[in-house]
Amino acid sequence: MKTVKETIKINNPKISVLMPVYNAEKYLVSAVDSVLAQSFQDFELICVDDGSTDNSLAILKNLAKKDNRIRVYKNPHNTGIGYTRSKLKSLAKSSYIAIMDSDDVMVNNRLEKQYNFLLQNPKVIVVGGQCITIDENNKVSGRKVFPTNHKSIYNMMYTNMSVQQPTIMVNCNLVPKDFPWYDNSVSPVEDLDNLFRLFNYGEFANLPDVTLYYRVYRGSSSLKDPKRTFNLTQIVRKRAIEDYGYMPSNTSVFIVKLQLILLSVLPSMFVLPFYKTIKRLQFAFSKFSYNVPLVFQKV
Repeated sequence: MKTVKETIKINNPKISVLMPVYNAEKYLVSAVDSVLAQSFQDFELICVDDGSTDNSLAILKNLAKKDNRIRVYKNPHNTGIGYTRSKLKSLAKSSYIAIMDSDDVMVNNRLEKQYNFLLQNPKVIVVGGQCITIDENNKVSGRKVFPTNHKSIYNMMYTNMSVQQPTIMVNCNLVPKDFPWYDNSVSPVEDLDNLFRLFNYGEFANLPDVTLYYRVYRGSSSLKDPKRTFNLTQIVRKRAIEDYGYMPSNTSVFIVKLQLILLSVLPSMFVLPFYKTIKRLQFAFSKFSYNVPLVFQKV
């Protein structure tokens, strides 16, 4: 019987999966395994370690020995998520790139569904999907429900992320070759800045299906300093209007003003608990329901 290494064409993969890694040893094997277990197998998995101080790099090298679709690189020191994401994009062999984080878990048919969707919808540049949220111990903590059509995604982006970064696949054939990808100066909201710019080159969509188990915990980069993250978000929102041609609705502008007032009076130590409470309430009272894919039982 031929091995995966012998049968998969690694020089011209149909999909490049991009995974930035930083101190992710606790979740890294599960994340990589969920990519390798995809129903769609013609991909490369590119991992860039951003100066981890734990065993992440050693784990990646060991995994790469078992499957030559895994390509491992490292930064000389911790450079930041925006820089690392841009480096990953520069290493990709395919024009179809799937974003994945090193602490999340893919549903096993995500790549197949998104790749086929982009082929069938050539005007769509970004396709994401729905998420089940999990905590440090793999316990389901909620769900993240996103709109599926371009207009709703566009309108929502000003107030809340309307696509989840580690769920997206991008058709880079629609992007100019000199497109500047992720701006490290606004990390950890470099993904939002990037999405606002991509609006200029095609339509957005989200699959109605769950595509990812998204891990939410104190160590998440966007939750380490929530007030700083929000301030950077305001910078990106301003850029979107002034530099990228984004046009928010009057309702969206009003909601953002309310957010600013709330964040100005709420002490930093209460921002994260408030965020978690809102998410729990959304989960409890959501009208949406999902059948949780069985693949999660393997995590």
